[in-house]
Amino acid sequence: MMIIDKMKILDHLTIQEKYLVDYIINNQEDILKKNINELAKLSYTSSATISRLCKKLGFNGYKEFKYQYAAEYSHLLELKNDFKIEPFSSESSIDDALNKIELLHKRAIEYTKSLLDRQVIERIYQLIKNAKYIEIYGTGINFSLAEIYSLNFEEEGVISKAYNSLNPMHLQYLKQRKPNDTVCIYLTHTGQNKEMLKIAKDIRKYHAKSIVICDHKKREICKYCDETIVIMTTQNTTELSNAVYIASLQYVFNIFTSLKLISNYSYLEETTKAVDKFKMGE
Repeated sequence: MMIIDKMKILDHLTIQEKYLVDYIINNQEDILKKNINELAKLSYTSSATISRLCKKLGFNGYKEFKYQYAAEYSHLLELKNDFKIEPFSSESSIDDALNKIELLHKRAIEYTKSLLDRQVIERIYQLIKNAKYIEIYGTGINFSLAEIYSLNFEEEGVISKAYNSLNPMHLQYLKQRKPNDTVCIYLTHTGQNKEMLKIAKDIRKYHAKSIVICDHKKREICKYCDETIVIMTTQNTTELSNAVYIASLQYVFNIFTSLKLISNYSYLEETTKAVDKFKMGE
């Protein structure tokens, strides 16, 4: 995850640290030009506040923070510039469609990858590895996507199903399963879907582990989940918001199904051989 994104989701900040974070987010180029004392003066904080924030971000000090920030800045600027420009207009051509959709998918994946936290992925790997059941929840377009992703998980040898609601009988099934047997994945574009929030709250009371995929780590639904994955989203239809969202989501689920494939590889290898023999009529 990039430094800027880490700052946006930091908890337990002092008032001074919040001022500093707001200043950095709104004046990102200044970090490249200013030393610690100059930044303190511009942000109306202190060098001690800057040092504390750097340590909360995992750095030994401002020098190390600035070095890493400089390494990320050009990539961050490139991503931002790509998504500032609307992909199409009334003057767009067929060639624009051919080229810009490729770029849109590439940037959606790159940006989503930059948001991923390696430690979170490692924990999700353990959840998926141990899961006997993977349930994917979504409404509207997310339910249609959940049906596709559940079929992909089935291909990797795990029982998987898509849901757009939750009933009391199913909650009882969850209650009767062993801890860690079930992983529930919630899909919500904005992270503010009330139905998904209610489902997450209800399932939290039982043994199932849960993952939410949304646009921000500070959505209320995140409090009721074991892990949160933040993906690239846009809001404007002329920016092809659904295409950006689906490209980002597909990238994350390709990672998830790959993790299940890796953990289940021996079984899948034997099963594939048996299927091949069946196709050959042996």
